[in-house]
Amino acid sequence: MASTELESRARFLPWYRLVKGTLNGLVEELNETDAMEHVSEGVLNVPVVGVGEERRPTPVVEVALRGDEAALAIVYRDAESLRHLNNLFHASQTAELEGFSAAMRLLPTAFETRLLKKGFLGEGGFVVSRKYVACRVDGDVLQRLVEEAEVMRSGGRRNVDGRSVYEAPATPVLQLVQVGVKQEDDFRAALEAVKPILGLLAAVKTQREIIHSRVSGPADKGNLYRGFVDLLNRARGGGFISPEERRAMEKRWRESLDERKYLEEELKRKIGEST
Repeated sequence: MASTELESRARFLPWYRLVKGTLNGLVEELNETDAMEHVSEGVLNVPVVGVGEERRPTPVVEVALRGDEAALAIVYRDAESLRHLNNLFHASQTAELEGFSAAMRLLPTAFETRLLKKGFLGEGGFVVSRKYVACRVDGDVLQRLVEEAEVMRSGGRRNVDGRSVYEAPATPVLQLVQVGVKQEDDFRAALEAVKPILGLLAAVKTQREIIHSRVSGPADKGNLYRGFVDLLNRARGGGFISPEERRAMEKRWRESLDERKYLEEELKRKIGEST
């Protein structure tokens, strides 16, 4: 690898350390050489670690450096990961979908959700097809975006304003959350903001797990972390805890099995639920 290319890739190492340190346990731990190998076309792609034993086609955390700005995004680039995301809309994951919508509502207005597309023949670059303020993206909007991405990929005839129009197949990319910052502290704050969303996405069930949960019935409660994040989101959204308290409680939940029941009861008391 040429020295100039090495230098270009090495620029991403401080940003990767921030990603790994803040999203601890949700992204792969890479050494410096491996981290630089995950830089492609000026973008660092950090793999997300799926929750549970079964392999999950998860999104990636992307970092792009443009001038004096660093852009952070949670991105679905391939068909397999987008189709896996579609499992979030299954009836067995209603609580998880509600948790996702609640977590998105807490994002600052600077965050965007964008659906991009590029022709299969590679002509031109990616263009924005849909763009939303991310905090306004709920389960219904997300489902429409996932469905539209699938239509883009397959192409074919569509009804537009009462006319049948043929659209050639295109490559979709879903930037579920995306924001650009200029300061390291702002980048760290952006990572903290997307962390609960990423935790939910990493735990979306596979088709086999959905089938198993139907067979095994209510005894299979799913992932405990998703339920705790939902409590955190409701407490934060209602103003019962501060952002600092939210981060501290999540950290305690992750690090101490003995405290989990106490933390859940404390949150329920704060939001007025009986325990």
